[in-house]
Amino acid sequence: METNKNILMGHEARLKIKAGIDKACNAVRPTLGPIGMTAVIEVPGLDPIECDDAVTILRNLNFKDHYENIGLQKLRKGAIRTSLEGGDGTASTSVVTQAVVSEAFKEIANDSSKIREVDERLQIGLKEVIEALSKIKRDISEEDFEKIANIASLDSEVAKLIAEVIKEVGVNGVITVEKGSKIGYSKEVVKGARFNKGIISPYFINNPDKGECVIENPYIVLADRKLSTNGQVTSIMQSIQDSGNLNVLFIADDVDSLALATLIQNNSTVTVMDPETKATKKGTFNIACVRNPYTASRATDFLHDIAALTGGTVISEQAGMKLDNATIKELGLASKVVVTKETTTIMAGEQTEALKERISLVEKLIEESVSDYEKLMLEDRLACLTGGIGVIRVGDYTDTGFNAKKVKFDNAINSTQSALQEGILSGGGTALLSVINEIKEPIFKKALSAPFKQMAINSGLDSHDCLYNILEKESGFGYNFKTKEIVNMFEDGIIDPFKVLRLVLESATDIASSVIKYETVITVEDEIEND
Repeated sequence: METNKNILMGHEARLKIKAGIDKACNAVRPTLGPIGMTAVIEVPGLDPIECDDAVTILRNLNFKDHYENIGLQKLRKGAIRTSLEGGDGTASTSVVTQAVVSEAFKEIANDSSKIREVDERLQIGLKEVIEALSKIKRDISEEDFEKIANIASLDSEVAKLIAEVIKEVGVNGVITVEKGSKIGYSKEVVKGARFNKGIISPYFINNPDKGECVIENPYIVLADRKLSTNGQVTSIMQSIQDSGNLNVLFIADDVDSLALATLIQNNSTVTVMDPETKATKKGTFNIACVRNPYTASRATDFLHDIAALTGGTVISEQAGMKLDNATIKELGLASKVVVTKETTTIMAGEQTEALKERISLVEKLIEESVSDYEKLMLEDRLACLTGGIGVIRVGDYTDTGFNAKKVKFDNAINSTQSALQEGILSGGGTALLSVINEIKEPIFKKALSAPFKQMAINSGLDSHDCLYNILEKESGFGYNFKTKEIVNMFEDGIIDPFKVLRLVLESATDIASSVIKYETVITVEDEIEND
């Protein structure tokens, strides 16, 4: 087998990459807005996927031309970043990226010496646009929850359910979407906690699309020290194996060295080779490891809080316990854990007497505290112990139907929570239009109208006429593309999260900034076989 490589230089190479961005974006553009159309994707051997979200479309694209494929990969990465951090705006990311890249290329088409200058202009222009949008954003109220969810999901029933759950769990609450046993939607609030520490090693990730580890009904190991030796985990792992439930989450000061290597080798996402037999075997456990988010006395308090929540015991040598002898008798149990790169979510079961006692203890400490700082820390602990996690169950006749509905719920939930974090702007592309006259950079002055124009086209309207009509109106007015009327966007419930628009602009700028600087592009030809 031989592998040949091709080299393309300069503007010719950049244009080929831009062609990939254009081709990929053109597949996404028709899905943008409330009248967006649906894409159908063939999956060999399975039912076709029907979707209207950009990430799903971009994940299922692959171009024969390797240069164009680089452009596709850049656009896909930007849309995924917007989706993961903002929960929505993936089609807008594609459309704005195409527009910004196109305008940037016009600036360097005949003079590559301007590339550095244009790159600097992109960064300055991005900052300029975000600052202008910051001045017109508004805080979100409970009345806006359903409006935001409705814009993201295009489904009033979904929006209403999400708004109800957010009101129950609070603005900082956690909401998950699971497959239901009955057709339709239902909701429940369960005990649980989320803390800001993520997965120690990527080898534990079992959901690569989202970069997370999801484990059902895991044991919870709570250790007040670092796990480094093989002996510190082998006894626990043997006891877990004997129980038949091979799911486990380790929370410790750290997990490294031989202990980490042993857990990785036994995880179901890893295949290892037996050095003696040369046979390969896959791990049988579902494992996640996270570090304790605190240090010193706060770390100990945290472990005991989680122990009360999950019914476990903190394995502490100070209390005369040894990890080498630990068994499942000392372990807690949760209904589900979700570990991402940044956070860990533990969904527990019913409230136990131990948890009630722990809550009472923390409440008493808050009453007795004379330090504002200490009181704030104790209130954080109380929120962790008493906080609920909203579970929305979605039932459908097929896995394809469930997956489509789950994407709709996830987008709407994330979009609403993004709005809670950073505020809201008028939707339908009008927020970007309203700051055009406030910025100086020509690239963005021309590119910011792209989402509005595309939504007008998707609604069967003349985009230039619509743009002319809106630019004459005061800020906050725009088109309701469903009714094709000019309305007050906030009053009509057509609003966008500021965070999502910020991520759209940042992703588009990052992609444009990268692509214009490519001078040498090396691709690998398809493999050919020698006779």
